[in-house]
Amino acid sequence: MDTTEYRFTPAGVRRMSDRVFIPEDMGNKDWVTYLEWVADGGQTLPEKTVEETANEERRWRDLELQGVAWLRERHRDEVELGSATSLTSDEYGELLAYMQLLRDWPQSTKFPVQKYRPKKPSWIALQTQ
Repeated sequence: MDTTEYRFTPAGVRRMSDRVFIPEDMGNKDWVTYLEWVADGGQTLPEKTVEETANEERRWRDLELQGVAWLRERHRDEVELGSATSLTSDEYGELLAYMQLLRDWPQSTKFPVQKYRPKKPSWIALQTQ
């Protein structure tokens, strides 16, 4: 049984298995495959509502905040203990600024468009728990 799913978008469909956008274009083999899938009884999922997209973005934001909170906590603990800190002052400032951008993301005029999400400082990926 074919478990492929597609979701309508304003200018085509999105194949959900790999999140690939497929434009309405008869010259595109993926579009032709999609039309064949529909002809065989496939049911396309409706376009997401703004509310669904906003809820997904809030979940992403919450996970991002949880994912970096340990860095802030470690730095605070190191400062309180008077020991050397794992983060520089600049890195700590960047971390706090990133966390604030995440908190403010739902109020942004660009919310909930993914390409405008706050950008995580690259050095965060190098940190270990």
